[in-house]
Amino acid sequence: MADLEPGDTILLNEQPAEVIKTYSVGDLDYLRAYVEDVGVKTVCIGDVSIEPKREQLGTLDTATAGQLHPDHGAVSAEWFDLRSQALQLQIAHEQGQLLSISNSLVRLEPYQLACVNWVMQKLRQRALIADDVGLGKTIEAGLVLKELTARNRADRVLFVVPAHLQKKWVRDMDRFFDLSLTPGDRQWVEGERRRLGEEANVWNQDHQQMVTSMAFLRQEEFRDELDNAFWDVVVVDEAHKAAKRGESPSKTSKMVERVADNSDSLLLLSATPHDGKGDAFRSLVEYIDPFLVAEDQELSKEAVDRVMMRRGKQTIYDDNGERIFPNREVGTIPVERTHEERQFYQAVTEYVKHVYNRSEQLNEPAVGFAMALMQKRLVSSIGAIKATLSRRLANLVDQQSTATSLSEEATAYLEGEDLDEEDKRKAEEELAGLTITESDAQLEEEIETLRDLVSLAEGIPVDSKAQKVRRYIQQLLEENPNEKVLLFTEYRDTLDYILDLVKDEPWADEILTIHGDVDKEDRAKIEDEFNHGQSRLLFATDAASEGIDLQHSCHIMVNYELPWNPNRLEQRIGRLHRYGQDKEVKVWNFTFEDTREGEIFEMLQDKVETIRGKLGNTADVLGMLDDIDVDSLIMESIRNDEPASATKAELEELIDERQRTLQEWYERSLVDTSTFDQESREKIQEVMDQSEDVYGSEADIREFFERGIGALGGDVEKAGTNLFRAELPDELSRTTDGEPYGPFTFNREFAMDHDDIEYISPDAQLVQELMECVLDGEQGAVGLKMLPFVDDPGITYNYRVRFEDGTGDVIREEILPVFVDAAHNDPQERLGQRVVDGDSIKGSPEEAPIRVLLENEGEMRSSADRYISQRVESRRDELQKRRREETQQELADLEAYAESERERIETFIADYERKAEAGTDMDIAIRRQRDRLSKLEDRIERRRQELQRKAQVISLAPEIENLCLTLSI
Repeated sequence: MADLEPGDTILLNEQPAEVIKTYSVGDLDYLRAYVEDVGVKTVCIGDVSIEPKREQLGTLDTATAGQLHPDHGAVSAEWFDLRSQALQLQIAHEQGQLLSISNSLVRLEPYQLACVNWVMQKLRQRALIADDVGLGKTIEAGLVLKELTARNRADRVLFVVPAHLQKKWVRDMDRFFDLSLTPGDRQWVEGERRRLGEEANVWNQDHQQMVTSMAFLRQEEFRDELDNAFWDVVVVDEAHKAAKRGESPSKTSKMVERVADNSDSLLLLSATPHDGKGDAFRSLVEYIDPFLVAEDQELSKEAVDRVMMRRGKQTIYDDNGERIFPNREVGTIPVERTHEERQFYQAVTEYVKHVYNRSEQLNEPAVGFAMALMQKRLVSSIGAIKATLSRRLANLVDQQSTATSLSEEATAYLEGEDLDEEDKRKAEEELAGLTITESDAQLEEEIETLRDLVSLAEGIPVDSKAQKVRRYIQQLLEENPNEKVLLFTEYRDTLDYILDLVKDEPWADEILTIHGDVDKEDRAKIEDEFNHGQSRLLFATDAASEGIDLQHSCHIMVNYELPWNPNRLEQRIGRLHRYGQDKEVKVWNFTFEDTREGEIFEMLQDKVETIRGKLGNTADVLGMLDDIDVDSLIMESIRNDEPASATKAELEELIDERQRTLQEWYERSLVDTSTFDQESREKIQEVMDQSEDVYGSEADIREFFERGIGALGGDVEKAGTNLFRAELPDELSRTTDGEPYGPFTFNREFAMDHDDIEYISPDAQLVQELMECVLDGEQGAVGLKMLPFVDDPGITYNYRVRFEDGTGDVIREEILPVFVDAAHNDPQERLGQRVVDGDSIKGSPEEAPIRVLLENEGEMRSSADRYISQRVESRRDELQKRRREETQQELADLEAYAESERERIETFIADYERKAEAGTDMDIAIRRQRDRLSKLEDRIERRRQELQRKAQVISLAPEIENLCLTLSI
């Protein structure tokens, strides 16, 4: 025990440790030490093994100097290089560059990387990403998550998304970023409660990466759990759905506010952040930073720019100054109805009006909703409305049409929840069969009406729209045999109707179809066939309106009917009008003439295109329409026998009012889009180049992998262009049934084009395991190199330099090599880097220079230590200056917020006190306001202390990770 002094480095049970103190309790001797990766432990000395930790040169002495050479096991140049590469990989994520570039299987665009770089350079990664539809917000969110994961800041991750997008997020994160998200649904919650106990908070667990729907998470049963959970990263998609509107925030907005408050990093994604009012947009800004702007202050451009990244398709340019997104043309092709079709339309509309009015009188909104669905299908196709009428008739005859007992899906749909297409179809079919009657006679009357309507439908074997669409496709393919066409319809019934109609056409065998029953594997095959195969036609329901990219093969879209939600139409167009499209996109909407719905939606679409032309951003127009209940307006028009012109006028007035507000926000540049031009490209290219220098190019990763596998006893062999197989060493064994591991590739582009090829990226599990194997042993701790560019023998020390802020977060970490020559003890960093990068010449060096290095190592290390201390001091000052600048603005915002809020609450108190002096009992009101003031001061103080800790820069002691005896030749 007497040999152990505080500060000594030892191996405690073979684990690196540092002695804190030793002491005795009676006859027993104890050691208190800090154990690496464990923490402080106090152990009985007699119960453990204690050895002095060997210095890098501890196994070498002058007597062995004549035996050393670059291939000698004790000073292997190869192992020194391997260890140095592994160290560089290990700390690359702390050097402030973009690491996701090399680690993601997605085609990255410069403007996306610029967005990610902007987020990662912020003091806190909290931002509203409001890029236009089709620019890749999903990709940007995934890249930010990869960056945070690389920095060990994404252990607990929560995606909150609309229900119908859950599967898409799971698929995209797995496909592009190799991230596995667990769906947080009822089955998962119940399973976790059985596993952890009913009292456990299932949302507050380590190593948890979840995706859940807004509708599921907003349930009252989770409120307390969300209040007591914390996430490293929260991503909210379609964030405008969670914005606060009006005096009473929705359940969704309250839920998102909870998870936003209880998260470190927060990404809100929305192409339509502004609805033409203002309150909703402001609430999104407040989720990002609740202290940015006080309640009675207006948002400023500077404040918005600090939290929002926003780009439109019209503002992104290539190196030649040309817009990278082509124009688009949206046109309407009117369809004249036959006499029979007009009679049928009128008869169904009369029926819909009659049942809708009855549902209103008897307060059965579900039945009214069913009538709106029927009216939508009426203007879709004869096939859709006939199928709907027939199902409804069967339900009424079988008396399975109660409005009081609905499935979970139908209830959720009525409440406005977003469902995936298959659940939506089932819910609509269930709702479409509902009715409400006051007597059996009324029920019989409705059944007879339905029989008459079905009979009328059967008398129209092919509707005029179907005929016109068929002729359009036929003519297009005859005139342009190489063209491809994407056709959308909202309903599966309509899709089946069209397919049956064209089954005898010469091009029928070229039709591919996507609908809700097509699984993701088949959907990917269909997408690939349409993009690269001979098939020229893709007919789809809205199951294909998100998640597939067809811009490289097609630029013509046919909308068989216009969806009643303009956002859905934009999502359809986004399949073609996105990055990579080099032709003008043509969109043709087929609508029946002289129908109420046709007139209204033609007006809506014209309005969208007109405002888009003025503002340059389609998403803003759609944001204005997002909460306008077009369905109700049309149904009210039907109910009251109003002409379409009246509904159109009401809609136009509403839209014009919101357009004026939005235009005013544009003039103040609060929601304007930023331009991405040649200068922007050059800036992000610099970051990309620096990132490759830090993390390594494809060639660097391949070299490390091949060297490491070979050094551990395995072998890597080429198996084709960009393809490899490997015999893995025991330390990295994989179950391959005796076959070599692979095929795999180091090339991102090749991996993106071949789904069955594993991509060996810098953060691939196999690379990480290899890195750990190299660093776990002692090999490579000391190397020896003979290099032609070294004039005098010396030693190169690889120092690990690390900085943290006051919260314990790593700010920066890097490896700094320092060469010190034996003759002058002159430290040189640039030469040190050349030594680390250089390949040693083989051979047997002279003994004398090695002996000199070993004898004088202490003095040389002292010189290296003095140099590195100066570098640490200089780097700390740089980081300190940057941190002060970053926190200064946030502190100023905080103080301005606090002053304004404090003044507002004190005004209330003063007003109440005057009323109290006049005799009114204001005790409760005054207490409430003083309580608000007290809570405000507490919140401000907590945030102030956090920012002050963030402003601190703390340098940790530099450590020598390995060193290299460096000789001239």
